[in-house]
Amino acid sequence: MRLVTLGTGAGRPTLRRASAAVALEFDGDIFLFDCGEGTQLQLMKSRLRWGKVKAIFITHLHGDHFNGLVGLLGTFSLSERTEALHVFGPSGMSEILRLGLKRHQYSLSYPCHFKEIKGPSTLLETETYCVKTQALSHVIECWGYVFQEKDLPGKFDRDAAFRAGVPSGPVRGRLVRGETVTLEDGRVFKPQDFVGPTRSGRSVAYCLDTRPCQGALDLAKGADVVLYESTFTKDMKKEAHAWGHSCAEDGAQVAQEAAAKHLILTHISQRYGSSKELLEEAKPHFENTVVAYDLDEFQIERGGGLRLIDR
Repeated sequence: MRLVTLGTGAGRPTLRRASAAVALEFDGDIFLFDCGEGTQLQLMKSRLRWGKVKAIFITHLHGDHFNGLVGLLGTFSLSERTEALHVFGPSGMSEILRLGLKRHQYSLSYPCHFKEIKGPSTLLETETYCVKTQALSHVIECWGYVFQEKDLPGKFDRDAAFRAGVPSGPVRGRLVRGETVTLEDGRVFKPQDFVGPTRSGRSVAYCLDTRPCQGALDLAKGADVVLYESTFTKDMKKEAHAWGHSCAEDGAQVAQEAAAKHLILTHISQRYGSSKELLEEAKPHFENTVVAYDLDEFQIERGGGLRLIDR
């Protein structure tokens, strides 16, 4: 599981920080969260196979989270994409996208399904993952997301199975699935004798734009990684909350209360030239905090590890 912070700025893009967008790569598919102006260029600069975007999740309809989407949909078509694409977002999204595609005279080469969110729910689910949403607290309708990998069976101990005479093939598969197996000759094999403990799936929460709220806490609960907005520092907390935003301290307190493992601060105002002030504010509340920069790549490892990948 790989995470790429494509755009980490707030409000307007700058030469140092592009508009909001994050890509999550899982099992060869890419899930895009927000699509600010210039996102397709950031995708091309990254090491991602950007044509593998499977679904896009828009938090809200402010331009710095949304203005890059019509162009990206058109570029997919110019690239002769044929795989279906799912786009989730707030009410009003479909109308804007359809009008934009019509006025630009884009005739898409692939099925594109626009789905407006009606309430907290599971948006996508397969055998290996699910994506859920909760309402956030911004100045307009806004939705946060959590990507959850499903738990994996424990590792099968081949040596123990060989010593016990467990036949190869379907019998071993049934043990991995947690079944007790009785053979025709009367031998009984129990899964706990050959299969290790269940391995917890990894999860990534995406919480922006928002003031601290219950929806953000619900999404972040127990997450391996929480991406949380840090538009301001705490000296502007009153203004931040009035404008539907958070400061670095807010993000750290949400991660701490949610018992998350790692916090990545993003959506950084152009007024902050370095990450020093933001980190100094967040780390006393939550030590495992980093401030993202454009095109940072993070490997989310099993067991709770987060590693910045050298480019």
